[in-house]
Amino acid sequence: MDTSTRTVVVGIDLSDTSDLALEWAAQEAARRRCHLLVVHTYSLPTYPAVRAGVPGGTVVTDLDDSVRESSVQATTAAVGRVRASHPELDVRMQTGAGSPAEALVRASREAALVVVGARGLGAFRGMLLGSVSTHVCAHAHCPVVVVHEAPTRSVAGARVVVGVDGTQTSTEALAFAFEQASSRGVGLTVVHTWQLDAVDGTAASMAWTVDWEQVGEQERSVVAEALAGFGEQYPTVDVRRDVAQGHPVEELARQSENACLLVVGTRGRGVVSGWVKGSVSQAIVRAAHCPVAVVHPPEPDPAEHHPRRGRDHKGFHLPVPPVRERL
Repeated sequence: MDTSTRTVVVGIDLSDTSDLALEWAAQEAARRRCHLLVVHTYSLPTYPAVRAGVPGGTVVTDLDDSVRESSVQATTAAVGRVRASHPELDVRMQTGAGSPAEALVRASREAALVVVGARGLGAFRGMLLGSVSTHVCAHAHCPVVVVHEAPTRSVAGARVVVGVDGTQTSTEALAFAFEQASSRGVGLTVVHTWQLDAVDGTAASMAWTVDWEQVGEQERSVVAEALAGFGEQYPTVDVRRDVAQGHPVEELARQSENACLLVVGTRGRGVVSGWVKGSVSQAIVRAAHCPVAVVHPPEPDPAEHHPRRGRDHKGFHLPVPPVRERL
């Protein structure tokens, strides 16, 4: 599908973080030459309806109209700022009462990308990753970019960084990362980390028998296999490989200090399936020093049943111990 003709959606709540998300989304939409849809939702105050004697009922007051009008005015002003700074951009707005997270998930069905701030206004303000961005990352039907308050520092020619683990999930993340690096004219750093599995103590006791050169070669082959074909499709993208033993969150967070975008894959939607490869990837979104793109797998076809593609990382043979938290 040609995403250049689709829409970049950005959710705003009129906080400083959402202003950063709005500008990031505007630049992305301009680069893609597609529409920008600015979404803002609000909650209307309700009051017990005592005149009609209806328990639990509500009445509409002038304050409801005031909230609605203020929301429209604030969103219109935000759209006006974007149009002034990006006159070539087709900017549209959507306002209404309701849940911002649910509104963004609905919009994601027809979007190329959804952009949100890391945290914003409301009851959950102060969380390291806001409730809205968490929900959207979990349930969106397209890639989601979470924009933090500000990068640690601005680096000229900053690269796109992507984490891979050799599965179909990371293939989707790689495709997104290559497109971003190519369209931005920057390099791409592919990160893959691994750790010994010491759950039952067996791996730790066998560590002295491990052929570390063999393990390193196996882990490097994961990246080589994942990159197969992308070089021919994106010949101008400078690709660097970072394969190391260590924790994926720490390594990706370190790489993000000099990155313009960090890309991670998902393994499905919803709390049950785990929204971004479990706690490891959720921590990456929180720890990053740059915007983070969370890339979802393609929508499953219920009529088809394919075996899981990608490498099964439980296939190591002794004396090489199993590994955990590959990325």
